[in-house]
Amino acid sequence: MAATTAQVLPAGPTLRLLQYSPAWGAPSVDPRCTKAQAYLRVCGRSYEVEDASAAAPGWSPLLLPVLRDGARAVEPDGLYAHLREGGIDADAKLSAEERAESAAWTALVEERLGLALLYACWAEEDNYAAVLKPAYAQRLPLPLCLYLPWTMRRRALSQLARRGAMGEGVAYRLGGEALEALNTRLAGRGSFFASGASAVDATAFSYLTAVLRCPLPRDTLRAHLKSLPALCSYVEAFSTTFFGSFEPLIPSPETDPRLRPPPLTGRPTAFPYAFGADEGGGGEASEAAAGGGSASGDEPPRLSLWAALRRPATRGAILLPILQLAAGSSMGEEVLFRALLLHGLVSKARLPAPLAAALSSAVFGAMHIWNERSAVQRSIYAAWTFLGGLVFGAAYLGTGGGLALPVLLHFGSGG
Repeated sequence: MAATTAQVLPAGPTLRLLQYSPAWGAPSVDPRCTKAQAYLRVCGRSYEVEDASAAAPGWSPLLLPVLRDGARAVEPDGLYAHLREGGIDADAKLSAEERAESAAWTALVEERLGLALLYACWAEEDNYAAVLKPAYAQRLPLPLCLYLPWTMRRRALSQLARRGAMGEGVAYRLGGEALEALNTRLAGRGSFFASGASAVDATAFSYLTAVLRCPLPRDTLRAHLKSLPALCSYVEAFSTTFFGSFEPLIPSPETDPRLRPPPLTGRPTAFPYAFGADEGGGGEASEAAAGGGSASGDEPPRLSLWAALRRPATRGAILLPILQLAAGSSMGEEVLFRALLLHGLVSKARLPAPLAAALSSAVFGAMHIWNERSAVQRSIYAAWTFLGGLVFGAAYLGTGGGLALPVLLHFGSGG
């Protein structure tokens, strides 16, 4: 059953918001989800939150937040228009001139600061590997947690490339200009307009709190924001007013060694950024090394892949890197779906090669079903990847279990 958390707000028709769960003291790990909550709170409407990790089947985690209003599920593109049509308008008190000004400020936040935040989180390799990838993976159910963060990163990089913001200097210049403009506007103010908080305040808060709270190892944006105390005070005041508190900031890994990513030990370790957990013990690595060593001190015997997978001491050390690689490269997916799954179905389960290829291709297609937006697109994409899996499987079996040809075909197809 999906876990829900009721918000203490004035009574009204209950709305359900599907989102990524909170992180680092922010309402959600994703600023778009935080914005939806902030908008509803500015409007004073009651709602319930459903975490993506416990969501009902059929909702794409690539399209969060999703608003469930009765029997209707509204995706992000139409969420705010739907709320306004239902009389939930955070800009109801604004004049026509103020609405136009609000739209300009919203564009500044989302198009400049949002672009810089996108670069910091997804294009900076250290930030993605140490913080964003494990944070999103922890908030997704299996099997989505194994590959969806990579899919999200690929989309983010594509968006940055289309906008000409793949360079560090370009992205952070845009973000810095947006921060300075916001600081000039909000210095000494509690909101953008005298009538009180509005939709643009919800937007600004969602991106500013993401910049301020996300403990990135390379925290260029965060350092810039922390140098603007008036803007930090605005974030704190909004959080206290509409969310009831302003939790202390989590230090970045550069300033707090406890937050640095733990070393690979052969098994998944606790993610420390959200919960402040101590670094995982290195004893597991020692234990794994001891389990795979030779009592006589000679060179340990070489094991086949399947023999190594049967040994608890080496299973985790083999599977975890393969799963991580499978989420981010053609080679990894071919190792997972052809060298392991297809090979296992043929050699271990003794299935006929055509049936094994079809089954492994079906799993391959199912693992890619959330790469598209609509149900029709998902069905088409799943069928396309199923056919691709048949081709890659035939190449694998036709070359006697070689991976070179399947990897080249997969890479050439854009995988």
